Amino acid sequence: MIHGPCGNLNPTNVCMTKQGNCRSRYPQTVSSITTYGKNSYPKYKRRDDGEKIVVRGATLDNRWVVPYNSYLVAKFDCHINIEICSTIKAVQYNGHDRIAFNISVNNEHNQVHEIDNFQSARWISPPEAMWRIYGFILNEIHPTVYSLQLHLEDKQLVTFKKSDSLSNVLRSDLSSRTMLAKFFRLNKSNNQAQTLLYKNIPEYFVWDQTNKIWTARKRDNVIGRIVIAYPTEGERYYLRLLLNHIKGATSFDDLKFFNDVKVGSFRESTRLYGLLDSNNTLE
Repeated sequence: MIHGPCGNLNPTNVCMTKQGNCRSRYPQTVSSITTYGKNSYPKYKRRDDGEKIVVRGATLDNRWVVPYNSYLVAKFDCHINIEICSTIKAVQYNGHDRIAFNISVNNEHNQVHEIDNFQSARWISPPEAMWRIYGFILNEIHPTVYSLQLHLEDKQLVTFKKSDSLSNVLRSDLSSRTMLAKFFRLNKSNNQAQTLLYKNIPEYFVWDQTNKIWTARKRDNVIGRIVIAYPTEGERYYLRLLLNHIKGATSFDDLKFFNDVKVGSFRESTRLYGLLDSNNTLE
């Protein structure tokens, strides 16, 4: 199974983007072993053995071979692209089953306006209906996923009751005791915390909601995940990138240091750390 050709060999191929790149990332690079990085596509072993084949007038080598399973190709006698799907991000949740329907009166003299009457609704089959009626478990999350707060310095969300005095709220230090702020504080005094990323803290520590501090975890298995941030959010997005890769930070400013030199922004810091060099920067 050979891809293309595309790229410089055939710029008008259907796989080409407006930027002049192949959507399927061909030609691939040759490699003596199969490797795969964190949250990225696998890079399969591709021998640089000098063998070539002519396809549609272009001379192609192993870099153009599409990953396949020889047994399935022979069994079904067709082209089948087989690649590893790894990490939970490969799973897509499409929601409930749905049905398209319309309601009409049995009157042959009325013209049916299908577009006007069209409705899309959730479809509950009899087995699912009975399952819900009897109150059986529909889903389960194990281990528990703990959402970790993300905010820039002094930009945290503050909640208070309508009856609270605003001046008292502003004077109280409770609003500054966020998960992230206390994570920095924890790194100053706890050697174990210094070896962990922010997202790994809930595996070993538990958040005391009353006193707003991190304490050592004694039971239960929990994993953490920093709440999402998008590139359009600027510095908050770059802060998330740094927290997902840098250990032992004791303050917001700590994350702006690279080789003992402080830079002016989280974005600059992520660039120097090389976190913007790949397409897998959301995590």
